[in-house]
Amino acid sequence: MAPSLWSRALAEFLGTFALLQASLGSLAWGEGPLVPALASGLAILVMVVALGGVSGAHFNPAVSLAFFLEGALKARELPAYWLAQLLGSLSASGMAAFLYPGVLAKGLPTSSDWGRGLAAEALGAFFLVLVILMVVRARHPLAGVAIGLTVTLLVLALAPLSGGAFNPVRWAGPALLLGDLGGALVYLLGPLLGGLLALAASRALARGEAG
Repeated sequence: MAPSLWSRALAEFLGTFALLQASLGSLAWGEGPLVPALASGLAILVMVVALGGVSGAHFNPAVSLAFFLEGALKARELPAYWLAQLLGSLSASGMAAFLYPGVLAKGLPTSSDWGRGLAAEALGAFFLVLVILMVVRARHPLAGVAIGLTVTLLVLALAPLSGGAFNPVRWAGPALLLGDLGGALVYLLGPLLGGLLALAASRALARGEAG
């Protein structure tokens, strides 16, 4: 019996909560991208393994959009996934702010150059969503490891340009609680655009394999 939409939304809430809590909480250790990159990657790895069988372990609106366009999510399910992800982000951001005062200001992704920031967010989401689509399609036994390592590598490579979100709700939770929505263009449009490009690339690769 397939999990109910309620169960799947709960899994998306919990997985997104874990991602935000790990990413924000890791900033209490100090500056630099290494610890947040490892924390985010490990959180995704563990949550994909734990919850992938329930919801598919998206934890990212750009991923959910790609799977919706692939036909893996129904039209009524996409808003439920997005809402669960946003609520998970907000809840984890509030918890992190309580546990580590001042961490939200440190953990809000920012970019001094919106053009480079937008490109970095789109590029990061492109590779993240591409990896997810390909390993899920192949039913790879190490899918969680591949996805978690992808997150870590992308944060290490691109965090200096955009903060390394590649996920609209990674930005939205801290931004909404801080009342700082100036980065909306970069952190909403960038990942969604990258995800759409990844979907196109994955389809092209699938056609190549079929040929």
